[in-house]
Amino acid sequence: MEALMISALGLFALGVIAWEAWRERVRESNRIPADWHAALGRIANEQELGHYRHARQGILQACRRIEHHQESARLARYLHVRLASLLAKDPIYTEVVRTISSACAEEPAVSEVVLCLTLGDYLVEDIRQCMAIAESFGQIRRREAGADSLVIPRPTPSM
Repeated sequence: MEALMISALGLFALGVIAWEAWRERVRESNRIPADWHAALGRIANEQELGHYRHARQGILQACRRIEHHQESARLARYLHVRLASLLAKDPIYTEVVRTISSACAEEPAVSEVVLCLTLGDYLVEDIRQCMAIAESFGQIRRREAGADSLVIPRPTPSM
């Protein structure tokens, strides 16, 4: 009889915990506007299809939209986390950021031309797109130096 009572009490506790978790999830999903859900879904679909350039373009537009529209801080953090998780699946972005970090281990900045030559397997358009996203995330900053631009990494805990 005691075992039955303890089992029933345990099941009741699990039910309450599951109900609270479900309520919290519904409450969180209601706080995110539908247009953001749609945008994140489109970006994820593009990545699943292997259209990484289109996905990066969507991520860059989303980053600029967050900057210009001054979304709430909580929503902006959530969106940045979701966008960062999508970027983690992009093979070119991760390679560009890794190359910038390793090139800047020896010198404080790397030239954009040197970076493009180092990443010769990728298109310049893809590399510049990745640098623009990394700049939006605060991972790097660019500085013009004559006809070339220098890429300087910023140590951030975001990625």
